[in-house]
Amino acid sequence: MNFVECLSCSRTILTEGALVERLKNELGLTMDPYVNHAGLIYDNPDALATFYRQYIAIAQRYDTPIMLMTPTRRVNADTVPQSKYANKSLIADACAYLKGVRADYVGFIEKIFVGGLLGCKGDAYNPVEALGEEEAYRFHKIQVNEFAKQKVDFLFAGIMPAISESIGMARAMEESEIPYIISFMVKKDGRLLDGTPIAEAIDIVDRAVDALPVGYMANCIHPSNLIQALEQEVNANLRVSGRFLGIQANASSLEPDELNCYGALQQEDFDEMVDKMLYLANEHQLKILGGCCGTDDIFIEKLAVKIKQSVR
Repeated sequence: MNFVECLSCSRTILTEGALVERLKNELGLTMDPYVNHAGLIYDNPDALATFYRQYIAIAQRYDTPIMLMTPTRRVNADTVPQSKYANKSLIADACAYLKGVRADYVGFIEKIFVGGLLGCKGDAYNPVEALGEEEAYRFHKIQVNEFAKQKVDFLFAGIMPAISESIGMARAMEESEIPYIISFMVKKDGRLLDGTPIAEAIDIVDRAVDALPVGYMANCIHPSNLIQALEQEVNANLRVSGRFLGIQANASSLEPDELNCYGALQQEDFDEMVDKMLYLANEHQLKILGGCCGTDDIFIEKLAVKIKQSVR
């Protein structure tokens, strides 16, 4: 069963929880200033694998498909040459690394999907830095081509703050013929950080490409904030469109601009978060559920338990 088939027939799919913040806070690791935790596939592969394996083990215990993503959100043609890994094939090696982790789960491999993670060129919290459509297409096409050679199961554009760069990235990803997801950075008012309503952003991207994304998501947002966002009047048609599929939840209910300035990691009550995630699954038909900053294996396990018990 491939990723699209799994997405079609599964009521819910887990994603991984936080990686970067856990590597910093739990293990005290320092990340490369340019490519972030991607360099750990060379420098400390066991530490990175520890957290991937925790998330896989939870999915396996509850027999739930899981989406894992390469540690490559900050890996691109601009950052790699500035990093100490300039002579490495970071994307190819990251794909091989994560597929190697998956290979250890004989009997469950078919439910573990490895995705190529991309991100905006600039600061995800600052839409002013977003690339224009054409520049974004040319810039992200380089990464997409590398992922295509590795035959990943899906592509994932994470925490996209602006519609212009999202369009260009979608155009690049559709040419790979790999299923892809666009995940936005959104606020409680139901809009991307550049002010575009979620429903409008989905419509704009869908009209800009021939091979549509398999769906859209939000990440780095508290589930209570996403509920408010989806239920804003500007997004009233999302419920019937069926195009918005998931959330990777931030454990803080602060808005993006507040989070960006706060500094310290925020972690609110996991049980309340999981209840909100179930609301999103049942009332808004979200099916891809996982974590972002402030979450961990405890959160993902609580989520997996409640999914089995409560998702209709």
